[in-house]
Amino acid sequence: MSDNSVDGIEIEDGSADISDSESSSNDDPGPVTCVKLPLAENIAAYVNKIELIRDIDPIECNRSLIENVMNNYVIVKKIISTLPWQEKLLCKHVCQTWHSAVLALQKEQLGPADFVIDLQIASIKNGVKYKVSGLYYTEPLVVFTFTNTPAGFGVTNRCLELVPSPCDPPCEMEHCLIDYVHRETTAPKDCMLTVRASYLSYMPLPQSITYKHTLTQRMFRRSYPFIGGIYIPTIPDVQFHVINIQTNTDMQKEYFEVIKNIAQNRIFKGVLIYVTEKFLLHSEIEECSYLNYFKDVQPDIPYALGGCIVEDTMCEQSNIVPLVDCRNEGNYFVSENLITIGMFTVPKDPNATDQGHKINFEMYSLVLESSDWTKAKIQKTINEFSKKVPRFEHSVVLKLSCVGRDKKHELEEDLFRAEFPNSRLVGCFGNGELGLNHPARPVDEAPPSKRHRHDPGPEFGLIYSYSTVFVYFGWGKMTSS
Repeated sequence: MSDNSVDGIEIEDGSADISDSESSSNDDPGPVTCVKLPLAENIAAYVNKIELIRDIDPIECNRSLIENVMNNYVIVKKIISTLPWQEKLLCKHVCQTWHSAVLALQKEQLGPADFVIDLQIASIKNGVKYKVSGLYYTEPLVVFTFTNTPAGFGVTNRCLELVPSPCDPPCEMEHCLIDYVHRETTAPKDCMLTVRASYLSYMPLPQSITYKHTLTQRMFRRSYPFIGGIYIPTIPDVQFHVINIQTNTDMQKEYFEVIKNIAQNRIFKGVLIYVTEKFLLHSEIEECSYLNYFKDVQPDIPYALGGCIVEDTMCEQSNIVPLVDCRNEGNYFVSENLITIGMFTVPKDPNATDQGHKINFEMYSLVLESSDWTKAKIQKTINEFSKKVPRFEHSVVLKLSCVGRDKKHELEEDLFRAEFPNSRLVGCFGNGELGLNHPARPVDEAPPSKRHRHDPGPEFGLIYSYSTVFVYFGWGKMTSS
């Protein structure tokens, strides 16, 4: 982050000095109403199955040329490959040739992307910019979004200030930034999992236009409003499942029965757990022993697992309407979620996959315990993990860490990036971590090193303190071991 800043607002491109109160409508919303963003009119017409009549002048073209282009698979595929995934939804219904081209591209355009809205780097002149490392070419499997703002999920900005503007022409209203991100990444699909935590991790690839927004140790000095995340495209045969538990009485129906049903036909590759602070106040379940149920239904197949205690989660599109309502009422949106669990699975039956188009997908997890405190120990642990994990054509990393690891987080990220240089990294900091080592870590013969101050002792099952959990996702062609 640049040192050229005034009151926390970085000055870019020679723009005038602007204070926090002048740079954003968040602090002084005034009488402006926050409104829910609609879908683009062509996408809305597609979803609602209605005819869209546009008042446009058609371009006169050679009829024979149009037919040749529309029926030439190679040309069609090349043209469609440049479109975002929402537009591809419509292209599938043009004709059989276009439908085949879209299906082929879904198996080829499998790259992830990261995105950011950084309100530290913002000004009236340049606008509040939504930056993305690349186009979303393929329908999303899941979009992980992290926000650190003290105002919860309800950060808003005037439409005129948002770049690119979500409305054409820009309206006079405000929009929730989470709603903005949802429409740009996943709408009309509902697959965005949003986490609110006090502090975040965000480390794009060095060549990306989003890299300048990498979060550093300065984030602990002052928490600037920040939204960042990672987009993972649909991967053939991979499914993402979400469980939201809002009361302890829901545990049997919403958790155990769901896991049992999924396990009948699918294999768990990885599990993500976000426990909200409300769960700690209401829980009558001893620690997180319920998570051992994954081992019960899948005793012989290892899986990755990572999680942490966060402030809140949101993973349903229907939450955005009450979020907007809360903003207009001057309140902060708070979900009822106690636990949010995300699960990645693949089919058990190998014959269910066309082996000629099989896409590799694996997840691994590493726990840096509180005893992994020195630079040498951290580096040794990450290096050992790196030697056991294959490299893939596409990969991303979630980092779930304890705030109490102080200045270790930059060191850990740099060392992990050195071993996995092509993996985007995002995540958050919490007040307790959950994880397991997959592949398993070797048991040291020497006695454990001295634990960090204030550490209550050894981990309890899957629960750790003063730790960091890395969850690695890899898919596509394997490039090395």
